[in-house]
Order: sequence, then structure tokens, then C-alpha cells
Amino acid sequence: MPKVGILACESVTNEMNCVMIGCLGNLRSRQGSFKDYPEEEPLDLVGIIHCGGCPTAVGTDRIWQKVQALVDYGIDSIHLSSCLVQLCPFKDAFIETIRKGYPDLKVVEGTHPFHDEEAFKTGVKELISQRVVTPQRMNDLVFKRIKLPPDEMEGS
Repeated sequence: MPKVGILACESVTNEMNCVMIGCLGNLRSRQGSFKDYPEEEPLDLVGIIHCGGCPTAVGTDRIWQKVQALVDYGIDSIHLSSCLVQLCPFKDAFIETIRKGYPDLKVVEGTHPFHDEEAFKTGVKELISQRVVTPQRMNDLVFKRIKLPPDEMEGS
């Protein structure tokens, strides 16, 4: 039985209150990046942890401790949440650090596809800046009820 961990973006999970419904739904239904596991084997979601925030002066070494918390429970693979893959400027450095520290751990980029990546990025920009209506949360983006500034509504 494959033991899976998910590494999520701290900003998305903590500041935008994402409940990871896309990640968990795709895991349960074996869609997105979870479709590549053998169908005859149940997936064991060992845990979910966030990245610890943008590393800035600390560098990417902090990610090692985050992944270690899941490795301690025997994960075979770690999925970087789709929001982390789409938004994080440190993603490649995180992956390099994980692969260096845990060479036997399978690293998978993403958990689920986005229907419209540009609309997702535009919505996240509004969630971070909260220029139109406050407070707005990740569920507003997921349920397509997010309010955007008039100059950005045309592209969404």
C-alpha cells in the first residue's frame, strides 16, 4: 500500500484557509497525479504538512524538517500541492532539497489539475491583496464567487 504525504503552501492553507478539497478529492478518486498509483492498492494518506512559509533568509533547509516529519511515518512519496507547484517561486529549490535529503522518496509535482490556471492565479492575487471585498477566502475562488477588481475581470 503506497504511503503518501502532501506538502502544501503555507500561505494558501493558513492565510487563505484552503481546506485542500481538490487535493483530497483527487486522492480519494484516484485522479490528477494520484491516477499513476496501482488501482489494486489502496492509498494511505499518512499526513499533510505545509512548507513552513517562504524561506527568504532561512533558505530552503527548513523544508527538510517538514518532509522529515512525514518520512518518520514511512511515506513512499510526497506530493507537492498543486497550489505550491503553480505559485511558489521556491518550488524547484524545495524539490532539489527534498531529493538531496531523501533520495529514495518519490517527489510528485501536483495533486490535481486546475480548470483554468490563469483564473486561479488571478484569484489568488486577489485573495492575497484583498482589494475588492474583505475577507475573501480560498472557498470563494473554488466556488467561483470571488470578487475581482474591474480591470482584472475581463481576463477571468
